Amino acid sequence: MHTQALPQSERHDGVGDPVGGLHGMHYRYSMRRTVPVMLVALVALIAASCSSSGSAAAPTASIGALSGKTAAQILTAATTSAKKTGSAHYVLSAVEGTSSQIISGDASETEGQQTVAQGTQHIQVIYVGGIAYVRGDSGGLTSAMGLAATVATSYANKWIAVHSTDSLFKSIVSAVTLAGTLAQLNPTGKLTLTDPTTVAGRTAIGVKGGLPGTPQSGVTGATTLYVAASQPTVPLKFSGTAKEGTQTVKDSGTFTNWGKALHLTVPAGAVAFSSLPAK
Repeated sequence: MHTQALPQSERHDGVGDPVGGLHGMHYRYSMRRTVPVMLVALVALIAASCSSSGSAAAPTASIGALSGKTAAQILTAATTSAKKTGSAHYVLSAVEGTSSQIISGDASETEGQQTVAQGTQHIQVIYVGGIAYVRGDSGGLTSAMGLAATVATSYANKWIAVHSTDSLFKSIVSAVTLAGTLAQLNPTGKLTLTDPTTVAGRTAIGVKGGLPGTPQSGVTGATTLYVAASQPTVPLKFSGTAKEGTQTVKDSGTFTNWGKALHLTVPAGAVAFSSLPAK
């Protein structure tokens, strides 16, 4: 369950650093990058998880619209309801010691906006009209887009237009749109159900399992995604912890404003990403 944001993709100067990051919320939890990396990938809790066990019948929920559903079926119901509802506002955070990373945004199936902040670094993305617009300080542009330091300084706080033909495009869009953000939250491995609880005034049940995403050697942890028990059965909250050696990252997030239309505008004066110098 992680907080994943903008992707850290291949560097513009050709020096490989393919971390694939903007995805947001919208999450691949790479603890090693928690402090230094901010992009969209907010600490993506990437984790390994236990394999499902045995042949015993999986327990089911016994409350509201989720009654009779297993943990896996609840995750499917949450994704289906989220896509049908269409849009949401989210706030995701990852904390390691005194360092923290915050990702906030609004996402639909076809548009999205996201802001990532870690320490003094920040990045903002608006995806509208089939083009992703990115703006950030020099540190954020270097970490998130792989720009050389001199280039990042020159284009700091200016809008950069990333088109569908650019290498960063797919990872950015995945990070800031609804489907990509939700995909980064689902627990993996052996799934269990929590007792019913209340989240933002709604009855919910949690699905607990391993960290989202592809297992990473040396990283362990668990995450819980809380799903509304009444229609629409959308995700409401998640929490998790990832550990690697002596490092511990605590992740949390909320989803609100389900179904509220996005009103995004195209930033003026954007410079094409493909036109930026390598150095």
